[in-house]
Amino acid sequence: MNLAFVRYFLALAETSSFTSAAERCHVTQPTLSAGIARLEDELGARLFDRGRRTALTAAGQRFLPHARAMTEAWKLAKTESRAAGRQRVLRVAVASTLAIGPVLQWLAAARAREPFDPEVSEGTAEAVAERWRRGRCDIALFPVRRPMAGERVASLLREPYVLAAANTHRIATRDRWSVRELAETPFVLRAACEAHEDAQKIFAGDGVRPRVVLRSTDEERCAAAVLAGLGVSFMPRSLLRPGMSTASIREVALERRVMLAWRGEAEAEVAAAIREQAVAGDRLAFAR
Repeated sequence: MNLAFVRYFLALAETSSFTSAAERCHVTQPTLSAGIARLEDELGARLFDRGRRTALTAAGQRFLPHARAMTEAWKLAKTESRAAGRQRVLRVAVASTLAIGPVLQWLAAARAREPFDPEVSEGTAEAVAERWRRGRCDIALFPVRRPMAGERVASLLREPYVLAAANTHRIATRDRWSVRELAETPFVLRAACEAHEDAQKIFAGDGVRPRVVLRSTDEERCAAAVLAGLGVSFMPRSLLRPGMSTASIREVALERRVMLAWRGEAEAEVAAAIREQAVAGDRLAFAR
């Protein structure tokens, strides 16, 4: 029996709402509904009356104390395991295009709540997502350009891409530019950028191909080049540095979502701690 389904059952029993229960468990409503259905199949009994307000059936009332005992037993087992020094080692993969400061703060907060030893690696967003899909990491943090759904995937936040320039650069004198006005402006190309191809197509559609003064997958080098005034760069808000100004491009309106993905039951608890920290924390740290 999947313990996650038992947690879905308890959340629904306590909230009497599929929507509220899904929010509490950090899953989509269809995922929660499917989990409840699978639990009912395993028990061979209907646990809820699905009317205007969801209520426990007699079978659900009988199962309720057992469900609570199961989750309490799991918590006790974790406590005893930690006391014996058998702390979890979790492989955490982080996309190199995420602002590392907030990510590390989320991991630190999650460790305080659900102790584990992290082994952090990085790569492109595509490589990190693929590593998670192949089971080569336990927790993954990566941006995507389009919504992504799944039983063990959650969206942390969304942020726009902006045109970044040094405060002393001519681009900093206005809040909005057109693609053609940027034709002669040197660019610092973030080679790992998830939105690069989309932005390139928009520029090409207007017959513009900006001169690239630096092409690098290293975000620090790209930021240093922008701050030195060598060129401007197209980047998500979270990668802005002090000393940079931003502007929008009239024809370009792109954004990304920062995704959190996990693999197993233990990892789900760490993922929940990371997500709660991200939601409760100051989002301006990630999307200034």
